Amino acid sequence: MQVAVIGGGMAGLTAAIEAAEAGASVTLYDARSSLGGRARTHLRDGFQFNEGAHALYIGGPTMAMLKRLGLEPTGAIPDVGNGVGVDGDLIGRMPAGALTLLRTPLLKGDRLALLKLFAKLPRLNPADYATMTVRQAMQTLLGEGVAARFCEALIRLSAYGNDPTQASADAGLAQLKMGMDTGVKYLDGGWQVMVDGLLAHARAAGVMVRSQAKVSAVRLLAGEAGEPDTRVELTVDGHQETFGSVVLAAGGPRQAAGLLEDAVPAAATWAAQARPAAAACLDVGLAAPWGDNPTFVLGIYEPLYLSVHAPAANLAPEGHTLVHVMRYNTPDETPDVDGGTGPHRLACERLLDRIRPGWRDDAIHVGFRPHLLAATDQPSAARGGMAGRPPVVVADAPGVFLAGDWVGDTGVLVDASVASGQLAGRSAAASVSSHADLVR
Repeated sequence: MQVAVIGGGMAGLTAAIEAAEAGASVTLYDARSSLGGRARTHLRDGFQFNEGAHALYIGGPTMAMLKRLGLEPTGAIPDVGNGVGVDGDLIGRMPAGALTLLRTPLLKGDRLALLKLFAKLPRLNPADYATMTVRQAMQTLLGEGVAARFCEALIRLSAYGNDPTQASADAGLAQLKMGMDTGVKYLDGGWQVMVDGLLAHARAAGVMVRSQAKVSAVRLLAGEAGEPDTRVELTVDGHQETFGSVVLAAGGPRQAAGLLEDAVPAAATWAAQARPAAAACLDVGLAAPWGDNPTFVLGIYEPLYLSVHAPAANLAPEGHTLVHVMRYNTPDETPDVDGGTGPHRLACERLLDRIRPGWRDDAIHVGFRPHLLAATDQPSAARGGMAGRPPVVVADAPGVFLAGDWVGDTGVLVDASVASGQLAGRSAAASVSSHADLVR
């Protein structure tokens, strides 16, 4: 019997490769015509735009997997030395290195507290803060001053989420530690290079890829005489197909609940508790160099971010600039009207006005997405942090496995997708193998 993988993003591609390399016969379904999910890259007016400002953590599970498969991407570690922190009308330089960082006027009298935290960070165990919110942990570690809010902003940046009163601190602290230890990389050609490499590897491993194939339901079947105890039935474009096991790697908890319906009672709870992370994103391509302006900007009290991704990485024609400006939205905020001008777009444009006056004169591409999904759920302090996320192996649903940025106790964002995808693929293959042993 076969393994089915639903979803052709990073989690699904990883799961399919792992299952195939473990000896299973694998079919991967994706509803879209092109695979990759949120890791796709789009060519616009000569610029290669990711779906938002993407950075790959060099020390994370994704890079480790790519290296193992011989797919390590090229790119550049961004220079945040030429950066500023923004707090209302105050702009403070943020040169690289902890000692020079402490000289920014934004930190005022909190320099010593921040220096102590940076010194302590390598020995700090993020799991100790799993039941604290980001804000509670920062106040515990740094007090009530601007240093606490500065580190909160760093966690917002590294975990790509703006939910400090509910998100657990373990995820953010782990990301902050990894970022300071090994850094991140902007990828030449965008994240599409990872998708293309994994897709080619999956096909070479024997994975059957079916794009534009929409799976609308997953149902557990009782085994018949001479059959394994359970099988999994998928409804694909209105007809049924049967497999030995399935990896759900499409969308997040709400999509999983919709597919499983009443087969897994816990799925309704996953969907109800989900707090997705999203941002408004202004994508700008300039037919001119960036100049001497800051290449990295982080809002302290305002949830803003700016980063120049090209020419740091090969994403734009020579002599051109690609810049992302983002406003991190809380899960409870109402986004701007799609395609219109609202307060979030104006906040992004005002920041760009301050950092590079006259940018409109050089812009040959301006795109705005009011609600760009970064994560389908965020680890929650109330649910026990990363350890409280749904596990890969679904209880009371033999043959059903989960993968995605909301699954498992390892990593966040794409690293959570890949880590859970690896375990889900291996587990699904092992499940099919055990079924085969039963019917011999």
